[in-house]
Amino acid sequence: MDPLLQLIPGDETARAKNLNRIADVEQNIANVQREFIGKPLVCYELVKHIIYIRREIDLEENTDKFFELWDKYKDTLLKEYDIRWLLSVVDTIVDVGDNQESAVAMNISQCVNQCNIHTSLLLNAVDGTLDPDKLRKEQKVPTWGGMITVDVPTGDMIFNMMVRLNRIAQSEPLLNNIWLEIKRRLKNDASVPMNQLCAASSILHQRVCFR
Repeated sequence: MDPLLQLIPGDETARAKNLNRIADVEQNIANVQREFIGKPLVCYELVKHIIYIRREIDLEENTDKFFELWDKYKDTLLKEYDIRWLLSVVDTIVDVGDNQESAVAMNISQCVNQCNIHTSLLLNAVDGTLDPDKLRKEQKVPTWGGMITVDVPTGDMIFNMMVRLNRIAQSEPLLNNIWLEIKRRLKNDASVPMNQLCAASSILHQRVCFR
């Protein structure tokens, strides 16, 4: 059996989540292994190279190894990584990919992070939820730089943004695989604010955000 597909031993119920960065790089790398207990070793191996790349340690060597591992084990990594780590792969490609890869990666990263930003805003709202009645009313409130708020019931800003992003992502198979997996997981998650916004559209084909 491929040693990188062997499972990391340990109690899966004790698997760590979202560990903070540690200044000492080797200690940080050793610590992050706890996030992958019960998963194939390659999940951890790729993250080691991501950490080295972020710290700009032996950048060329670790960049080559990063892409080599992703290319060989992408099916396993797509299955085993949660969205956080899939996004970490995307962010790494923003940093070290060629111009085209970086452009596509940045778009994916921005879109996914917006979902997190929206959620953060909701958590700090007075009532903590979006009001469906307000969403169905046409409101065009000036914001900044000539922009207005999203016209939820009749506008097409979100729809057009996603159409453009999908078209750009399709030009890079490596990144499109990740994008397709992220969309599959987010598409029917009612807790994602972008899904709530789109669901309130009066235009049937625009009621799905992650198409």
